[in-house]
Amino acid sequence: KATVSVLYWTQPSTPNNMTNQVWNYASHPTGLPTAETFSLEETATPTADDLKDGEVLLQTVVMSVDPYMRGRMSAVVEKGYIGTFELNKPIEGFMACKVLSSKFDGLKEGEHCTGLLPYKRTLVADGKVLTKIFPSEDVPVSYFLGPIGLTGLSAYLPIEKIGKPKEGETAYVTGAAGAVGSIACQVFKLKGCTVVASAGSDEKVEELLSMGVDKAFNYKKVADEDLVAKLNELCPKGIDIYFDNVGGVMTEATLEVLNTHSRVIACGAISQYNKPPAERYGIKNLFNVISKCITFQGFIVSQWKEDFPRAAMELITHVKKGELKVKETKIEGFENMPTAMGHLFTGGNTGKTLVVV
Repeated sequence: KATVSVLYWTQPSTPNNMTNQVWNYASHPTGLPTAETFSLEETATPTADDLKDGEVLLQTVVMSVDPYMRGRMSAVVEKGYIGTFELNKPIEGFMACKVLSSKFDGLKEGEHCTGLLPYKRTLVADGKVLTKIFPSEDVPVSYFLGPIGLTGLSAYLPIEKIGKPKEGETAYVTGAAGAVGSIACQVFKLKGCTVVASAGSDEKVEELLSMGVDKAFNYKKVADEDLVAKLNELCPKGIDIYFDNVGGVMTEATLEVLNTHSRVIACGAISQYNKPPAERYGIKNLFNVISKCITFQGFIVSQWKEDFPRAAMELITHVKKGELKVKETKIEGFENMPTAMGHLFTGGNTGKTLVVV
């Protein structure tokens, strides 16, 4: 378990048996989310008596916080992306829950499920939006939000569908110590690639090397103008597949080192999320996409939802065989959700960031 400090929220809260808690979206942040972005509200706790046919009473066990959520903290949503959070309404994210009571045929009391749900300690949900999961000793509940949930699928499926790796190719992963990046590195290794990765601290670089990454570097120790030289040094044969979690100047540098007919998996741009549109980095060498015949493709992982069951089973197999090492940063306490959110954008996490309730 990672040791963390509270970045934004220092007020503990222990509800009594009659009150529930919910995290609301309080204000649009400028730059990094802060304590003022969220408000913790106490409400009445729902009970089994509140259930209608098809509904399930849930107790939150683990909450996922993810970089994409920053894109929902805006007055204007990016076209084609998931909708923004509504002010003074509950924030929603992916959660793993225990069933307390059910009027839905697909779930029984005591079973576990996941879903995109409002951040509440106890809640009522439509059974149709929930996915039943089967945690075990070697595959705990949290893994269904990480390596075998949408996080794992967000690495596994675009590598398969966009990257199309061939044995012996060179893959470069940015944000490689994060939830998706750490899985992506290991999937590329399973496909027989040489994997080069970057992360934001020496400790994270050592962690990546221990996971089997061939070469890794701390990008904070490399000046922007030296990034191309660094990538050429680490990738003497060029880069065949670029799994981009960072965007900005790193992507510009990588475009100089990409090979002809290389593939770019545009997963994220975390270096730009907290900047207003006018201040985001403008990549100057996009003509390389044309001159090198580069495939440059973004994705929303749900576009491959028909592949989810098959891909999830393959990921479970890799986990059980020890072929995928799972890294998690766990923050204890529902009231410390903003702390977990802060770690995403300040480099305080390794692997999947979770709130354990």
